[in-house]
Amino acid sequence: MLVTVKKNRKNKSYLTIDVIDSSPRLAGKLPSHLARQYHAIPIASDKNRVTVAMADPEDQVARQAIRSAVISPATLVKADSTIIDSLIEKCYSETSDTPLKFLAWTPDEQVNPVSQDYIQSITKLLNADLTWFEPPEKKGAVYSSLVEEIDTLNADLLISSCPADSLQQRLALIPSEKKILRHCSTSLLSLKTPRWPIRQILLVLQDQHIDGCAVEWAIQLAHASKASLTILPVIPAVPVLYANMQHDLSKLLCSDCQLGSHLHQVARRLMDWEIPGTIKLRDESPEWQIRWEVDEGDNDLIVIGADFQNRFRGSVMKDLVLPLLNWVHIPVLISQVYPRGR
Repeated sequence: MLVTVKKNRKNKSYLTIDVIDSSPRLAGKLPSHLARQYHAIPIASDKNRVTVAMADPEDQVARQAIRSAVISPATLVKADSTIIDSLIEKCYSETSDTPLKFLAWTPDEQVNPVSQDYIQSITKLLNADLTWFEPPEKKGAVYSSLVEEIDTLNADLLISSCPADSLQQRLALIPSEKKILRHCSTSLLSLKTPRWPIRQILLVLQDQHIDGCAVEWAIQLAHASKASLTILPVIPAVPVLYANMQHDLSKLLCSDCQLGSHLHQVARRLMDWEIPGTIKLRDESPEWQIRWEVDEGDNDLIVIGADFQNRFRGSVMKDLVLPLLNWVHIPVLISQVYPRGR
């Protein structure tokens, strides 16, 4: 690998790498539309960081978009645009030609008929390949076998369903779901009480560094099911002392603050796919913003991002995602990886 160092006028150094390579798995860390738009592709990754090769790392807009899209903290390097574009065509074409891979799991192999119908329906909706997890005879090895199956299949989504429609059994499933989220690099769809068809999706935004894959899952599901999206950016509550200073959506969208820019990016993605959507702002505490929206809205599915693998520095995610599993009664998709081909 040939490496040189280039300094721009602001004295920031960018490594220039002459020989780079990638793979569909690595490329999947960055949505294909951003890779093509900014001539960029992930070329290396570990548990804490992803390295992205860019044709122009000095482009501030491109840097911000890429750092917002990849979940892990990103190191940006410079590479030849021709080489990057050839890798983009190779890696994303392979990924787009490969169907999504779903792994369905329910304790004791007792599948609730309603859940089974939902799993088959969402698999057909997204043209995915479905595998049913068969737990080993030794009960103590179920979790390790499940993790191994997720890695072997390179599963995009683990669908977790309860064997019966009872509150007690649904609650008993929650610790296993939380354990999976903490230790597996996959997205999780917890069925709770299945609602089909999907007509309305609640997309919860927390932080631009973990929202990217949630946005892509929501778009893919909304596009396939012709559903509408409600976008709920979770924001700090207004202190009682300043109760008269409520959040103003119009002012937020007109500002150049980080949240305003983030909402503009999400809105543009919805427009690209012609998906109807509504942005809502609430003034309760972060968890209650979601609770009230779920109670007041007629949503069939919640989509929210997470990044337990890297323990991302934003603590809001830890306060919202895991507690959500404790009380929500509709299906919730917790995204940790981009859907294949996006």
